[in-house]
Amino acid sequence: MGNKEKERQLSETEICMVLDTFMYLDYREAQEGTSLKNIIRELENHPDYGGGGIHYGEYTILSQAAENEAIGNLVIGCQSKALGYSSGTAACVFQTPDEETVYVVYRGTGDGEWPDNGNGMTESRTTQQMEALRYFEEAMEKLDVSDEQRLVITGHSKGGNKAQFVTMEAAWGERIDACYSVDGQGFSESAISRWKEAYGEEEYQKRTQKIKGIHGENDYVSVLGNSIIPKDNIRYIKTPVEKGNFAGYHDIKYMFASLEYDVKTQSYVTTFHGRKNMDASAQGELGQYAAALSEDVMELAPDQRDGCAAVVMQLMEATSGMKTGINGERLQLSDVSDFTLMGIPIIVGSLFQEEGKELLGAWREPSVLTSDIPGYLILQVDDKRIRSCGQELENIVQQLKEMEEQLREMAAHIPLYMKGSVSTYYQMRQTEKELGKLQMKLQKAAWLQEQAGLSYQKWNEEMIKEIIG
Repeated sequence: MGNKEKERQLSETEICMVLDTFMYLDYREAQEGTSLKNIIRELENHPDYGGGGIHYGEYTILSQAAENEAIGNLVIGCQSKALGYSSGTAACVFQTPDEETVYVVYRGTGDGEWPDNGNGMTESRTTQQMEALRYFEEAMEKLDVSDEQRLVITGHSKGGNKAQFVTMEAAWGERIDACYSVDGQGFSESAISRWKEAYGEEEYQKRTQKIKGIHGENDYVSVLGNSIIPKDNIRYIKTPVEKGNFAGYHDIKYMFASLEYDVKTQSYVTTFHGRKNMDASAQGELGQYAAALSEDVMELAPDQRDGCAAVVMQLMEATSGMKTGINGERLQLSDVSDFTLMGIPIIVGSLFQEEGKELLGAWREPSVLTSDIPGYLILQVDDKRIRSCGQELENIVQQLKEMEEQLREMAAHIPLYMKGSVSTYYQMRQTEKELGKLQMKLQKAAWLQEQAGLSYQKWNEEMIKEIIG
């Protein structure tokens, strides 16, 4: 395979995907100026890599991919750790031996960066996005990149978001030839408005046209926020994963994986290859569901959306043992309140939308399962608790109704001469209207909780019948 692999022409997309995979080796001891194939050789007997350890999947992909000279001969440089950046900003540069092409590569979410991901849902720019931009400018100055060189930026997940941000934000962005965002999330409306105001519509569109989106067919991160990638520039890649491996749908190495059925063990075995998988014909059920859910979340007011995102991202950070974000972000009580009153009802309600029903249908019925989404989705919930939450919301709605009635009565007793547009009367009527709007939202949330509880109760009863029968 060696000679054929060396001769095979690689697309720029595939080269970027391989370099993005390299970042997940978390190997930051490579000597500047070392070729990728020599770095892989150094790791051949390392217990975490060639020795079959935690990064064996990524190592396998890279060791096979590096047989192609277009990848193996790329030379590493400007590693962020060597330039003094924190572990949250993991980036490096790869160049072709003739230095005609420069690849700037960003890793996905690093230590303490989860809260920063949430900030990106509401803020026009985040601390870590600006750090990515600072790294880019320093690396370009250090390398003295010229107009004659081809400049490509890429990254996976948060790295893809950073690559997009740099493409849109860099003062000399016209020198960037292409950006490849692999499963990279989108941005807040304030970020998009700021770019359009700064550049004008024509320049804004010109920059976004440079961005290519490469997403796993069932990826659930690239759909977050508002996408700035033109729809014609987005492609979906097959990402087969083993049963129960939810994280695999967002793991870049599964874009290089295949599932093979082992007759002896009667289970699927994952094999990793040095070539990316074929394109999928369309976005998968999980991807569609996540997109619909993200749309609902983005319709929340920025402060409520910020609270919901903060809870989810802080929980993700906690799984890695971090109590605060890299920039000192901490969870506030108001964030938990936003998530409870707004986030949970949206998640529950989304299961009753078309995309949610299709997702559950695909994962409940063996006849529609594919090799890309094997197995069942088991929902283990307390239907009584869900319904009691709905009743609690109903109680709050009743209290708000009583408050609204009291305000109405008080406003009615205010003398006519005090009912000007800037008076207490006007403020009371505005408050009354806001209370009415809040009632409607909570009433809908209560209904969704009740419907979810009834559905789970029905599923539980059917499951018990199956067990008894």
